[in-house]
Amino acid sequence: MTEPLQRAQELYARHAQAICDDELEKWPELFTENCQYKIISRVNYDRNLPLSVIFAESQGALKDRVIAIRNTMVYAPRYMSHLVTGVRIIETLADSLKSRSQFAIYHTLSDGNAQLHLIGRTFDQIDTSAADWKFSQRTVVFDNELVPGSVVYPA
Repeated sequence: MTEPLQRAQELYARHAQAICDDELEKWPELFTENCQYKIISRVNYDRNLPLSVIFAESQGALKDRVIAIRNTMVYAPRYMSHLVTGVRIIETLADSLKSRSQFAIYHTLSDGNAQLHLIGRTFDQIDTSAADWKFSQRTVVFDNELVPGSVVYPA
């Protein structure tokens, strides 16, 4: 396996770990200061429609999301399990690379039953200009048309 692919996979693993281990305060640090993050349905993505479930245009907006999750949002408590597979580098640029992955996210509510929450693929751009690689763009495209509950946590 090539070093760039291993480093990209490490970034994806740290992303999933921050969510699964409920260490959401670490999640925004995986993104550049001027980043773009969105979670969008496959229907809207395929039709090039802009409506997203979550849309943020900076690391600060991601930090605000974490604060909202911790302090202001009202939702049923849950455990998240974020599985990532098929990480691929699509294109290598001067100081970044384009990559993609497939994912499945399960959540377990207080009743103890795990449910599929989101499933789909991501289209990402990773900033490779510094020693610590970070996402500069992350587009999460989910396939399921019915989302159980609400999308509170990042994907």
